[in-house]
Amino acid sequence: MNRQSQNHLWPLLFVVLLAIIAIFSLKAKQDEIDKPIFVLGWQEAAPFIEPRRALAAATFNNYIYVLGGIDATNNYVRSVEYTKINANGSLNKWHKTSKLNEGRFYLAAAAINGYLFAIGGAIGALGENNIPVATVEKAKINPDGSLGPWTLTEELTTPRRGLTANQYDNRIYALGGYNGIFLHSVEHATVNDDGTLNKWQLSPQQSKIDRYIHSSAIAGNHLYLLAGHMKNDRTVSHGDVEVSRIADNGELSEWQVESTAPLTPRFIASAFSLGNYLYILAGHDGAKRLNSVEFAPINQNGDVGQWQLTAPLNSSRSGTAVITHNNRVYVLGGINQNKVLNSVETAIQSKDGNLGDFSKTFQ
Repeated sequence: MNRQSQNHLWPLLFVVLLAIIAIFSLKAKQDEIDKPIFVLGWQEAAPFIEPRRALAAATFNNYIYVLGGIDATNNYVRSVEYTKINANGSLNKWHKTSKLNEGRFYLAAAAINGYLFAIGGAIGALGENNIPVATVEKAKINPDGSLGPWTLTEELTTPRRGLTANQYDNRIYALGGYNGIFLHSVEHATVNDDGTLNKWQLSPQQSKIDRYIHSSAIAGNHLYLLAGHMKNDRTVSHGDVEVSRIADNGELSEWQVESTAPLTPRFIASAFSLGNYLYILAGHDGAKRLNSVEFAPINQNGDVGQWQLTAPLNSSRSGTAVITHNNRVYVLGGINQNKVLNSVETAIQSKDGNLGDFSKTFQ
């Protein structure tokens, strides 16, 4: 190739180079436009079938279960419903499965080793004649998410209405509640590989504060008790947090009241942990139902830092259930100012602990 031909080639190569740069620039801009944006706030997920308050919920594999509670006509809900969690966090249509043997509300639930457990709660007429129970039912979880029949298993050491339950390894911890008095006690039982439940063991470590219709959560091997109802003419809600460490043998350390507390005292609220953060949401402050959501960081020692607000729920509600799956949380049912709910709200956690969702999550 002579020098004259080379001189004509350079402008052409320059034009091609500019075109390539332009194509990559446009693609980068389009990728930026298409990139989902994290937005504070909660999204609605598929509602379950029967509205219910004072219900319980649990998750196993990629399925969510709701059980127990009271419906809009103040009747116990024996039906159990389940749905599958999709990869993007949305929920499939809910289905009914095996009914509880005994309708109950203010119960707790756990799912371990392929079995779902309904724990404690209350039966009978509502009001003063309502009866706290110690009964525990279990059902085998089938591969398609449905349940086998419910059967009775080992009872709690004491009846507990308005308790909470948390699970750590293959143990279930039942905390607080009411059996004629507000309770300080905590008990735990081991779930064996075949789903059998060992006898419940009462912990020698009682909470500093008696807890009823309170909240609890577990983060790592630290167990947290939060808020709850207070018998007081002027103040009806606790606003504190206690923490205990679970040893390798399942025993609890002495409970310690944290130096920090949520911004709003509340009862009939729900608590959970995600990553290194502790959350409490919804509930009642004695005057009204709440939609506020608070969170605080947890350090390596299990200590809780300063609380702050994140995105509020779309609906004020109390008597909800809450479950977490990966870095996502689901708030289920409860009651708002006017009606018992079957709605579900969901959000994911950002790196700074706030709750929201990506703009294209469910598209």
